[in-house]
Amino acid sequence: MQPHAKFATSFDKSHEVYTDYDPLKFSSFRVFCSCKGTVLQDPVLMIEQLLLTLIFIGGAAPVYIYFGQEMITDHRGKELNIRQWLDSQEGKMRAFAMVMTTLASLLLSFYTSIAVGRWWTMRTGGVGGIKAATVELEMFVNTLVTQEEQVLSAIRRYGRASLLLVFLWRRQSMASLRDHLVRPDLLTQGEADQLLSWDHNLHETIWGWQTGIVTMLQREGKIHSDQIFSMLLERCSKGREAVQLTATHLSVRVPMQYVHLLGWLVKLHNTVLALIMGILFGAAVRNGEIIICFQLFGRTLILPVLFNAILLINAGLSDPFGGGAADFPGGVYEKTLEKDSMGMVDARKNMPDWLSKRSFA
Repeated sequence: MQPHAKFATSFDKSHEVYTDYDPLKFSSFRVFCSCKGTVLQDPVLMIEQLLLTLIFIGGAAPVYIYFGQEMITDHRGKELNIRQWLDSQEGKMRAFAMVMTTLASLLLSFYTSIAVGRWWTMRTGGVGGIKAATVELEMFVNTLVTQEEQVLSAIRRYGRASLLLVFLWRRQSMASLRDHLVRPDLLTQGEADQLLSWDHNLHETIWGWQTGIVTMLQREGKIHSDQIFSMLLERCSKGREAVQLTATHLSVRVPMQYVHLLGWLVKLHNTVLALIMGILFGAAVRNGEIIICFQLFGRTLILPVLFNAILLINAGLSDPFGGGAADFPGGVYEKTLEKDSMGMVDARKNMPDWLSKRSFA
C-alpha cells in the first residue's frame, strides 16, 4: 500500500516531479490505481478522447436511425438498405482500420525508440557527465593539489550552477537568474553579476571558471606536474562537453517533417477508427449484439488513448528540463552533486590510519 513513486518539488518550486518509482507496482493490478505523475493526468489526453467519442457517436447515430431504410444504390443500380450495405462493407472497413493501426504502431515504436534514446543520453552523458566532471575535479584537486576550502567550494558551486542554468535556459527564466542562483551555498551576488556580464550560453561557458581555478593553481605552483595539470584540464573539458551534449539534444530535435507526419497519421487513424467503429456500433445496437457493442467501443477507447499517450510521453521526453511532469528533478540532482563532492572531501579527511600515514607522511 506504499506510494507507487517518490516525488519532490522542482528547483523553482513550480510543480512536483518524480524522483523514483517502484516497477513492481506497475506490474500488478495496482497499476489501475496509480495516476499521479503519469500521462493519465495530462488534460490533452482526456480532451482528445472526448472529441473522438463525439465522432464515434456521430457515426453511430445515423446508422441507428436509418438502419432499415433503403438509401444506398450499389454499383449495379440495386437499392440497398443500411443493413445490407454494412453487411457487404464491414470486412473492408475493418481491414482498412487494421492497416492504419499497423502503420501507426510501427512509426510510433520507432519514434519512441528515438525519444527514449535521446532522453537517456541527456540523463547519462549530460546530467551524469556534469556530475562526473565536477566530482572528479573536486576529488583530484583535494587529493593532489590543495585542501583550501575556498577552491573546493568554488568547484562544487560552479558545477551545480552549470546544471541549474540548463533548467533556467529551457524554462525561459534567465531573467530571474539571481532569484534562483544567488544564495549562500551557490553563487554570491558578485559572481552572479560577473556571470551576467556576458549573458550568453551561461550553462556551458561557466566551465571557463573551473578552468580558471585549475590554471590559477598551476600559476601558484600548487600543481607539481604537467600530467596532473593536463588531467585536471581534461575534467574541465569533460564538464563543458557534457553541457554541450545536453544543449545539442535540446536544441536539435527529431526532424519536424517526421514528427508532423506521425502526428497527422495518428490523429487520422484515431478519427477514422472512431468513425468506422461508430458506424458498426450503430448496426450492432440495432441487431442486439451487445458483446459486439462493447468490443467496438472498447477498441475506440483503448487504441486512441494508447497512441495519443505515446505521442504525449515522447513530447515530454524531448525536453526533460522544460517544466513538465516528466522533468528531471533538478533540485535533487543539484543537492546530490553537492553531497557527493563533499563526500570526496570527507573521504580524504578520514582515510584509514595505515593509508593516511603511508600516503601523506
